[in-house]
Amino acid sequence: MENEKIGPFIRQLRKDRHMTQKELAGLLNVTDKAVSKWELGASLPDVALLLPLAEALDVSVTELLGGMQTPEAPPQEQQVPSRDMAGDILSYTQKTASQRRERLRLWLFAGVSGTFLVAAAVCWICDTALNGALSWSLIVDISLLLAWAVLLPLLTARRRALALALGVLSAAILPYLYLLGRLLGEPRVFRFGLAIVPAAALYLWAAWAVWRRLRSRRLPAAGTVLLLTAALSLFVNAVTGALTGGRALYGDSLFTLVLAAVCFLADYVLRQRDAQG
Repeated sequence: MENEKIGPFIRQLRKDRHMTQKELAGLLNVTDKAVSKWELGASLPDVALLLPLAEALDVSVTELLGGMQTPEAPPQEQQVPSRDMAGDILSYTQKTASQRRERLRLWLFAGVSGTFLVAAAVCWICDTALNGALSWSLIVDISLLLAWAVLLPLLTARRRALALALGVLSAAILPYLYLLGRLLGEPRVFRFGLAIVPAAALYLWAAWAVWRRLRSRRLPAAGTVLLLTAALSLFVNAVTGALTGGRALYGDSLFTLVLAAVCFLADYVLRQRDAQG
């Protein structure tokens, strides 16, 4: 199936039958804008419309998908779907599904970006109205910018979106904490971040790698990630206690270790039951 031929083919068939886009759209219960997009190659008709569209244009579905008319086949051959036609329909379905996913991705990107921009503008207006200058709104703005940068690959990347998002977060978090400390007038924010962020970034990458490798074994994957979480929690509590001079608390780490043990135990019990069965 040659997708680039379908749009011009639909347009030519419509004109040969002296139909307007609106008239063809009326036969199919769609809008004339939808027909225009088909003819321009901006989108493809839904698979459910292939048969009524072919009937309206007086061609077969195979001809419609192929983008050209073919010599008329004997009646007995027309009644039996060919393998080529089945392959064309499958390829067409995959193509339309891909287009829908791409449109959804673009709409999500535009919606999230617009929402963040409106939120930043509202903060600017409120901050200026209340204080006569930009102050706390700058903190909100850099936080929104960081969130948008992390979400960007998740909304736009076709492959390895999570890895790209983790890469952006790993690269941007320390500059973010530095700016946050400057805006707050509190240099300890960056010092805390400098001690903790590398360990947190390493934890995120390790958790992502574990989940990718053990995705078919959910319980061991969850247990391993919980062990990593407990290790990170122990480290963060120790660093926080050292920097603040306070007492480090380890209750959350112990609870996480218990959850990890439960995951591994449940996996062992299930595997033993499967082996006996």
